[in-house]
Amino acid sequence: PRRVLLVNPTKYLGNLLLAGGLMQAWVQHCFDKGIETRVVLDDSFRGLCEHSFPEGTLLFFARRQINSAGIPGKISLYAGFVKQLRQFHADIAFNIEEDSATSHITRLSGAAFRIGCSPRRHKRGYDNVVPVQFENRPAGRQHRWYSYYELFAALGMAEPQEKAYMKLDLDHCPDSLTRKLIQSGVNEDTPIIAIHAGATKDYKKWPLENFAALVKMIQDNGMQPVLIGAGKRDRDANDAIREILASLHCPAPPDLCNLLSLEELAYFLKTCRAMVGNDSGPFHLGSAVGIPGFVMWGPTNRDIWGPLGEQSEIVQGAYPCDPACNKGYCLHDHRCLKALQPVAVLSRLTARLA
Repeated sequence: PRRVLLVNPTKYLGNLLLAGGLMQAWVQHCFDKGIETRVVLDDSFRGLCEHSFPEGTLLFFARRQINSAGIPGKISLYAGFVKQLRQFHADIAFNIEEDSATSHITRLSGAAFRIGCSPRRHKRGYDNVVPVQFENRPAGRQHRWYSYYELFAALGMAEPQEKAYMKLDLDHCPDSLTRKLIQSGVNEDTPIIAIHAGATKDYKKWPLENFAALVKMIQDNGMQPVLIGAGKRDRDANDAIREILASLHCPAPPDLCNLLSLEELAYFLKTCRAMVGNDSGPFHLGSAVGIPGFVMWGPTNRDIWGPLGEQSEIVQGAYPCDPACNKGYCLHDHRCLKALQPVAVLSRLTARLA
């Protein structure tokens, strides 16, 4: 092949970061082989990723803009994107994780040979499906990173020596970030602990009362907790934490929810001494930029979705998950998370910083 298209417009930040190192290795592999390549990413990650790949490599799928447009606008935007794809004249188009958008883009890419990765999806529109096993994998290779790699391996790329996140180009701090931190009351002279109390799934969330108690303990230990997040759910979680603290007559921590772009958030996390949060995209971002992190872990399979950064620690309560439970239904009201006490988290945090 002379031209290869990789389609991965995931809307999940954590998935993007987990697969990102492999995508960067793929671009280098193609360069070494004299193959022209393009990588499709969700446009919401443009600012975070555009400087982390060679110029001209990335194509951005405007998922949010398409979803929010009226019917004529949806048709126009989608047709324009498909036209852009087809102008690349790919010999091969493939994906490493399928949702409906990824599947449609791969099939409509105009590539001479189209490869999917989910045998459960209809093969129609594909020339081949690599049967990637995402669960029940061999010991030592359960992590989703290895599942992603199977598609690259099928196309001849050697396995990277390091199982790592996407390497982010964060050399130039946006001027806007300093202004936003000052306006939000963040004191950069005091050790900052980033707190992310949100998550995409309820079963991943540590109780907000526990987060509030931990925030108070961090303040009492002379450090500065700063709340982060994006979207209504994170906004509601941070508001609840601040209300609990107000009822205890504790000062409200700075709150950056919905104030920072992903690029600004990555730069901000680099300035933090540590991060505490649920299993979420922002926690994976903190792990990717290299700060110490403590992630509250519930029923999610840590062997598949655990953080890649060696400085990140999984924190669990005394009760293991019951094998009879699943992510949709818990027999014990998520005691695995609720039993995890704030003082235990603080102890881990202060020991690491010491």
